[in-house]
Amino acid sequence: MQVIATAGHVDHGKSTLVRALTGMEPDRWAEERRRGLTIDLGFAWLTLPSGQQVAFVDVPGHERFVPNMLAGVGAVPAVLFTVAADEGWMPQSEEHLAAVDALGITHGLLVITRADLADPSAALRGARDRIAATSLGQVEAVAVSARTGQGMPGLIGALERLAGRLPVPDPGAPVRLWVDRSFSIRGSGTVLTGTLPAGTISERQELLLAPAGEPVRVRGIESLKQPARQVSGVARVAVNVRGADRLEPARGMALIEP
Repeated sequence: MQVIATAGHVDHGKSTLVRALTGMEPDRWAEERRRGLTIDLGFAWLTLPSGQQVAFVDVPGHERFVPNMLAGVGAVPAVLFTVAADEGWMPQSEEHLAAVDALGITHGLLVITRADLADPSAALRGARDRIAATSLGQVEAVAVSARTGQGMPGLIGALERLAGRLPVPDPGAPVRLWVDRSFSIRGSGTVLTGTLPAGTISERQELLLAPAGEPVRVRGIESLKQPARQVSGVARVAVNVRGADRLEPARGMALIEP
């Protein structure tokens, strides 16, 4: 599996692209769909023609939700950076690119969306120049329209190439799972989700919930809604843990090995 953050634009141009690619709805809240504004992290995934699975973390673009954006993009190895052909480079594009650069992400793909509404050439040139000056450097670029399907086969091919370029993480590396969601399920207890960049999480494994450093034990694991006995990074992971209830786990905490 590979995990890619979708960033760069504040409105549904980005979410619409993820929806068209995966057939899944990344905007989890009714308010997001009503306002046409990504507020919180969204999640979706697809299987590429090669059989490679790619999971997307759709991050918000509005400046009020930058902490949410950082929670989603911090652990991913690559970013799909979107710029709308009819709007071009926006303030939130600059904010997202600055965050990506600060985190040192070196793999990415530029997607000019809504190419049915305007000539994508100007947006493409402007975005490429800005991205080239960051940790991402020169990235492959495609222009698409999620509404008409224009360019979508080319985007699938570009995702295949991006996934093939990403480094293979060490399954024996120490576990560092940054929590981006925390919730409770009646009868099961606390579930923590996040992007596992490397290492392996297994059932019955003992981990620490940082920063408190309190021990918790893994009761169950899911990845892309499929149960698993163990999962190695890179992967989207949901971990059911025992012992976390009293700690009030929240976004920004981390599960780490003792």
